[in-house]
Amino acid sequence: MTNTDDQIKMLHAEVAVQVQEKKSDAEIMEYVISKGYERYYAEQVLNNVREEIADKKNFWKTFFYGMGFLLSGILVSLASWYFAISTGAMFYFFYWGLIVAGISIIARAFILFRK
Repeated sequence: MTNTDDQIKMLHAEVAVQVQEKKSDAEIMEYVISKGYERYYAEQVLNNVREEIADKKNFWKTFFYGMGFLLSGILVSLASWYFAISTGAMFYFFYWGLIVAGISIIARAFILFRK
């Protein structure tokens, strides 16, 4: 990694800390400008950090949404199988649609929000 890459990552980390500390945009912008960067670059860094935070939130939201589908499909299928066994029925319902939907939503979360 080059020195410039390290500086950019360090600046993003510093801005992320300030965003998490709930400092105002003006304070964060002044801080970045005081480090010798242009105003447009400071705005870009702030926007990038906010997008990264939003992406992390959206990843977990989508991931747990998919897990809900997957687990509900498995649980309902197992309940159907249990009731079929206990009543002596010859068939049970396997809710593969819920399971496939859950897996695809989880895969989508990893594909869209890889970071």
